[in-house]
Amino acid sequence: MKNFRNQFIRTIIALVGFSLSLTSALPALEPESLLPPNKKWKLIFNDEFNGNKLDESKWTRSNHGEAFCWNGAKGICCTDHAEVDGHGNFVIKITRDDDGTYRYHHGVQTKGKFQRTYGYFESRVRFSLEPGWWGAVWLYGVEVGPNPFKMGQEIDIFEDFIKPKKKPEFAHNVHFDAQLDYAAEDNKHVGKLDGDMLYRVSRGKHDVAVNDWNAFHVVSVEWTPLEYIFYCDGKETWRMDYHEVPVTTQPMHLLISGCFRDPNRAKGWQGDYAEGKWPDSLTVDYVRVYEEDPDGKPIPKVTLRLDKPKNLVEQKDEVTFHVTADSSVTNLCLFTNGRIRTEKAAASATFTLPAKQLHLGENILIAMGRDNNGLIGISAPLTLEVNWPEVGKSTPYQGNAQAIPGNIVPGYYDEGGHRVAYFTFIKQNTFGKAPWNLKFRTNEGINAPNEKGISASQRGMWVCYTINVEKTGSYKVVPCVARVDNQGFASDKIDKIILELDNKLLTEFTFGTDFTTGKNWWGNYKPLPEKTVQLTEGRHVLRIKFDATPFQFGGLTFKLADN
Repeated sequence: MKNFRNQFIRTIIALVGFSLSLTSALPALEPESLLPPNKKWKLIFNDEFNGNKLDESKWTRSNHGEAFCWNGAKGICCTDHAEVDGHGNFVIKITRDDDGTYRYHHGVQTKGKFQRTYGYFESRVRFSLEPGWWGAVWLYGVEVGPNPFKMGQEIDIFEDFIKPKKKPEFAHNVHFDAQLDYAAEDNKHVGKLDGDMLYRVSRGKHDVAVNDWNAFHVVSVEWTPLEYIFYCDGKETWRMDYHEVPVTTQPMHLLISGCFRDPNRAKGWQGDYAEGKWPDSLTVDYVRVYEEDPDGKPIPKVTLRLDKPKNLVEQKDEVTFHVTADSSVTNLCLFTNGRIRTEKAAASATFTLPAKQLHLGENILIAMGRDNNGLIGISAPLTLEVNWPEVGKSTPYQGNAQAIPGNIVPGYYDEGGHRVAYFTFIKQNTFGKAPWNLKFRTNEGINAPNEKGISASQRGMWVCYTINVEKTGSYKVVPCVARVDNQGFASDKIDKIILELDNKLLTEFTFGTDFTTGKNWWGNYKPLPEKTVQLTEGRHVLRIKFDATPFQFGGLTFKLADN
């Protein structure tokens, strides 16, 4: 019996050992996602960060340009400071050498490899702790700019400031039209419900609390056409809908970032890295993206049309829109440039709006309809321009109209200021500030180091030139552009330079968003293919509109076609 018992015990031990060996050979079970209830979800992108190396078919390493290099500190960007750790995590870390040198990396992104409009975006993370930097998992537009119906925006699933940590809290944030100015304190017409101009809208919840800062937490956002719902560990923490913030229809890519900023400008929410205890890290267990599965239910169809189709209206005009949708739709919304304009609890509606409730310049209008299943249909976009009332009232630079035939000198755009001689998204010429401190047109909102070029920095920007045409005839016109290699990127959009003469379309030039000219920001200008236009003798106002990703504009050349 004793021998039998000993043999039995040895057998059990052997079986347990085999079981443990088998278990250790199997991959660890991944944590389940904490999906929003009452919807069916389909996984469309994920990275569990297994293995020993970053999956570069999904991610590209980021370089945001800022570093640990302020107040005399030395910083070195190191690839191994943003890497898979071999234990199922992606880790961004900051270390400090004995001589005080900081080693860091900005993180990774999916731009050009994975972009998505709408869905549920989830990450399981362990937050950073030390001051001087912060971690983030966030969404950013493939192309960004001042119109969320044309360009993407910024949705921060989390940012783990404020530093140094006094409470175990992090932030959710959304930033729309970040290139624009904030509305003045006394300006109630911020462009959401009325008013003729767009203004920046940035909102955040900075006190999302967790019990254990050193544990892993699941943070996520559900982005629909009409709202943004944030979660932490499966519980809703913040919600904003289309009445509170703009909506965007443009694709976003994912980023996992280590974020840095000059501590002299960021004390109080980032902290000073000189006070940190290093090393520190942001650890990401996984990133997953789901799309809502309508489970066989049809997405409602929504159509939008103008009562009297036209391209251009004046502020004094009224504009009538017709919106129709499937009978299942219970609520219709009409937006322009991401802002709600009007809505109605119906499946069809006629909306008449004064043009002064639209935005000056381009308006991209989209209607959305939500049905009784909660599914949202989106109309095709409709474009309408509200005329700038002061266009054509500018005066020549220093009193001298530019002569045609001849060259349009880009920096000699007209006088008259913002919304008259030009429209832009900045208040002052950046080159009039440190470190450049240049003296060329410093108080105007066009970035130009000198007369030889201006920065066409955003879609929607325009400048005016008063010209004097020597004689009536056909002219060949050629624009010159420069775009350094890191400004260009592949996109499904097309870049345009549009010429208007006395508020009427003259011609336009197109080129790819990935078109580049080398490494010289204000040189290496290349001509675009020429166009032939008809000009009438006399004085005119030439307006040049830039519907393009950023580049440097080097002017135009006009030559008589028979020369």
